[in-house]
Amino acid sequence: MSGDTVLDGHIIHIIQNQDICEQNDLQNALKKSGYDIPQATLSRRLKKLGIAKVFGIYKIIDFKQPNLPLVLNIQVSEFGLIILHTHPGNANSLAYFIDQKYVTYHTKNPKNSRILGTIAGDDTVLVIIQGKKYLQYVLTIMDREFPYLGMP
Repeated sequence: MSGDTVLDGHIIHIIQNQDICEQNDLQNALKKSGYDIPQATLSRRLKKLGIAKVFGIYKIIDFKQPNLPLVLNIQVSEFGLIILHTHPGNANSLAYFIDQKYVTYHTKNPKNSRILGTIAGDDTVLVIIQGKKYLQYVLTIMDREFPYLGMP
């Protein structure tokens, strides 16, 4: 995943989870994630992402899907199941990405990710792992792919 895509993910995640009234507030939130973005650059990124002020708060008004569907949320069950939430209609693309990159059957990769496969709905992906004992390992993979989430 490119640096711009990761930055975009952080921006969208912040906008969706906080009431951001000023670009300075967003810059400060991004600094906490390790991004020191000049105001002019941030302004261009907001425009590219279709984010604008609506009634004094920044909102996504025209979501342009990046190459990889944005993961909005991750949940982990007590049974070791990983659930990824995305925008409606994007779950299949997200599941396909995970399967192609991490499922040994598809990758012919001798280094096993411990991900057996995925099941996709409309906006939800179930990531099936080899066993609960591999949960932390797979969460590390998810954190590498979607660092803007902050793993559970």
